[in-house]
Amino acid sequence: MLKIPTHLITAASSWLSKIIIAGVQLLSVKYLLEMLGENNYAIFSLLTGLMIWCTLIDFGIGSSLQNFISELRAKNEDYNSYIKAALRLLFVAAVAFIGIMVLLSKLISEFYLASFSETLKGHESFVFVSAIIVFGLVGVGAVGYKILFAELIGWKANVINGVSYLLGLICVLVLYFLQIKIDVVLALLALYAPVALLSMFYIVYRYFKLVAVMPGKQYYLDILKRTYGFFIFTLLSILVLQADYIVISQKLSPADIVKYTITMKIFGLVFFIYTAVLQALWPICAEYRIRKEWIKLKKTVAVNIAVGIVFIIVSTIVIYLCKKTIYGILSPELDTNISIYIFILLAVYFSTRVWCDTFAMLLQSMNSLKVLWFFVPCQAVISGWAQWVLAGKYGILGVLIGLTLSFLLTVFWGLPVTYFKVVNKESVK
Repeated sequence: MLKIPTHLITAASSWLSKIIIAGVQLLSVKYLLEMLGENNYAIFSLLTGLMIWCTLIDFGIGSSLQNFISELRAKNEDYNSYIKAALRLLFVAAVAFIGIMVLLSKLISEFYLASFSETLKGHESFVFVSAIIVFGLVGVGAVGYKILFAELIGWKANVINGVSYLLGLICVLVLYFLQIKIDVVLALLALYAPVALLSMFYIVYRYFKLVAVMPGKQYYLDILKRTYGFFIFTLLSILVLQADYIVISQKLSPADIVKYTITMKIFGLVFFIYTAVLQALWPICAEYRIRKEWIKLKKTVAVNIAVGIVFIIVSTIVIYLCKKTIYGILSPELDTNISIYIFILLAVYFSTRVWCDTFAMLLQSMNSLKVLWFFVPCQAVISGWAQWVLAGKYGILGVLIGLTLSFLLTVFWGLPVTYFKVVNKESVK
């Protein structure tokens, strides 16, 4: 009987989950845009851009724990003490992160939401802190998902995540059909509070399941030794990937912000499918490395990159040909006269992401992060500067050119060179 590889089962459930999540985000556009209006929905869009910043809330603890679990599983050793220690550290990290954000909320919100000061009427700090708390809890819950992926039962994480987003959509629909007047904060709570709460329930469940486990000091130290590397890499990656939201908040009109956000959500659905594969492959690649199964590792990498790029190109063609229908469903009032050059750049950008994100995942699975500390800061500088300059001249097209250039000039060649050096070095040990 043919046995389906574990990572493909996880990836398949991830695809379904990601499709549900992206579908929920796209469907919610139609209802939230109608309930909030263009200006308030533009604010909502900018606030959702904070979600990725809130992945910093664990300070790298989740990725550190995931690799420990994968490594100990490969050796058939117990790892419960690491989970218990990591969850305790996570609580401290979450309190510290939210506390820092509250202290800085006035300064950050007044800059980030500067274009909407008249709409918010002095409530910038309140809506910013509300978003940070909701998305911060989502970030905490994501550590629970990393545990499940490391245990090669990531399908459970995908089920929980998919269900939580469906509950969020139901909350939005209830508000819409009951014709309840909402503001930006209530919209955030309706869509994302279920996402935060369900993942948090799993974290609490997993902690109390290990009530009898008493980790020693060394377990905390082991986790902390690796966390700073993952934290720095995540921070620098976010500076690259979220520079666009900082730029559009200052350079684009509310109408263009909405258009850019919806377009990226559509392409996000496509790219989510590939990231689902990467998420499932991380622990598999870590185990291949521990067992020194280099041929399997190289074949897995080559096949996934090739399939990923073809998938991006085909999807872009379909989206372009069907753009009037797709955008019309999401927002009938939205101008669908979007340049073909934007779609070409989106195909180039996301194909580049397939290549770069794959090698970044591989290096993280090998705990080889130092090279990223060199390339990603360079990329962040190029990305921020290029987008800021080009967005002023070319609008959305300029943002995409800046994003793509930042990858091509740095990590596009730097990550694979480093990866093959690491593999060659480890293969001769």
